[in-house]
Amino acid sequence: MGAVLSLSDAKARLSEVVRGVRTRGEAAVITVDGEPAARIVPVDPGPRSLTSAEAAGYRALMASLDRFERPTAEFDAVALIAEGRR
Repeated sequence: MGAVLSLSDAKARLSEVVRGVRTRGEAAVITVDGEPAARIVPVDPGPRSLTSAEAAGYRALMASLDRFERPTAEFDAVALIAEGRR
């Protein structure tokens, strides 16, 4: 658990409290008359965008998959295992 602050402290230092929550990733609890009343929590950033280098790497990987020969006929995996093939 992160910081526990009174309402008056939170009001006086709101920018500092929000930056602390953001950098530490821990919630801050604000109390009123000594009782917990509110919680400031970090926002879930969600998925990040790929860098151009990562995107290029994935494109190259996908393009390289075309080089592998794929079976044209259907096959039965259970039968292949029974034959001793893997």
